[in-house]
Amino acid sequence: MFKWLLVIALTLSLLFCAWGEFEAQRTLRQMHADIAAAEAELRTNKAMDAEVQAFVRQKDALQKRIDAINHMKQQQKGPAGALAKLADIDAADIESVAVVGGNELVINRR
Repeated sequence: MFKWLLVIALTLSLLFCAWGEFEAQRTLRQMHADIAAAEAELRTNKAMDAEVQAFVRQKDALQKRIDAINHMKQQQKGPAGALAKLADIDAADIESVAVVGGNELVINRR
């Protein structure tokens, strides 16, 4: 009788160990699948991140150019106001233009 109890106990312990190993393998496979999915998403995100970084660099470069242009406009002396006035006039009617003073225009029409 004792021998049969020992055999049953040993068999149950082996079955329990086999079940534990099966669960561990299943969990490991699931973890590997999750890691593969996360790596695929990370690759996609890296591509998007590279695009965003390129856009940010381009935006910063353009902003520097805009700031430089605005600074140059503020520092500009001369006929800038006169040129703004000339933009409103049809160039086909003008024969010559002279800037007198800072913003005074003399326009000779045809």
